[in-house]
Amino acid sequence: MELLLIRHGTTPGNECKRYVGTEDQPLSQAGAQLAQSRREAMPAVEALWVSPMLRCRQTAQLLFPGMEQRQVPQLRECNFGEFEGKTWEELKVNPLYRAWIGGDRTITIPGGEAMPAFGARCLQGLEQVIAEGKAMGISRGAVVAHGGVWMSVLERLGHPQRDFYQWLLPNCGAYRVRVEEDPLTLTLLETI
Repeated sequence: MELLLIRHGTTPGNECKRYVGTEDQPLSQAGAQLAQSRREAMPAVEALWVSPMLRCRQTAQLLFPGMEQRQVPQLRECNFGEFEGKTWEELKVNPLYRAWIGGDRTITIPGGEAMPAFGARCLQGLEQVIAEGKAMGISRGAVVAHGGVWMSVLERLGHPQRDFYQWLLPNCGAYRVRVEEDPLTLTLLETI
């Protein structure tokens, strides 16, 4: 089975380079236009899964109009706690923030989510998608979620292996992957 792992379109917070996790922002006008312009680039799919966040549902509707959306709560973006809504410029003097962006995946963001728990939750969500896709007998599905979700999942399961930040997709970008089992691996076929 193949999956398109898609990052949602641009939000007002993304345009200001702010951390947007649990804030349920809609797509900006530019984000909606971007999603519409990317529709033709997306291969046909037989099933569609989404993070329940508004920006993901709107992106999915624009990329795959009229398709049923199966919501997967575990694919929500990270709860950025005290980092939510802030920019790098506002946070750069915070030592915990610097450790976090420096690659320390053991951190719990103050008032937010522990990185190990976030990673486990994202994997659980993807495993649900894979199980449902297999049960449906599809050959290709699409999943619209968040940059942090895909970086977390692909750092663990992606082939070829890459570091966390090397998996960052632009807004409305996608990876087409082949799902391999035993062990679970996501083999990169192309970047869209």
